[in-house]
Amino acid sequence: MKNKLGLNEYKLLDIERKIVNTKLNLLDEYFTFNELKFDFEYIKQLHNFLFCEFYYEEDLGTRIIAEEEIKLINNYLNEINYICINKGNSDEVLNIIKKVWYLQPFIVGNTRTLIAYLKILDSAFLLNLNINVNIEIENNPTIFNTWKTVNQKRLTKVK
Repeated sequence: MKNKLGLNEYKLLDIERKIVNTKLNLLDEYFTFNELKFDFEYIKQLHNFLFCEFYYEEDLGTRIIAEEEIKLINNYLNEINYICINKGNSDEVLNIIKKVWYLQPFIVGNTRTLIAYLKILDSAFLLNLNINVNIEIENNPTIFNTWKTVNQKRLTKVK
């Protein structure tokens, strides 16, 4: 995948991490919390906001994804909306968002986009997720340790 900056992968990742982390800190200013629905379209807009400086539009979209997966993602997000509106348990939200992450809907940036989504939900619904927007594993151990386990199982199935 070609990046807009023409950088090699390692330089790109370093610059991307810094800029995306800055954007994550600015989410409150650019994304409103009075959305009626935090659905997949909303997540795609968020993804575009985070990565539009780095990748061309054709690479910012979702990977080739089956209609059933899109429905599944929207069902998961509807569950999250219901939990948030009804002041449910934040652990339930994390368990469901892991399922969305497992589907890897984007070509790049799935983890960072979903962390941003959780940050917005946390701000909008006061879920007490304590998300550190500096997207590094050691700064979000609860989320990443669980996701790492899921990803290891997923990679094992591929082999």
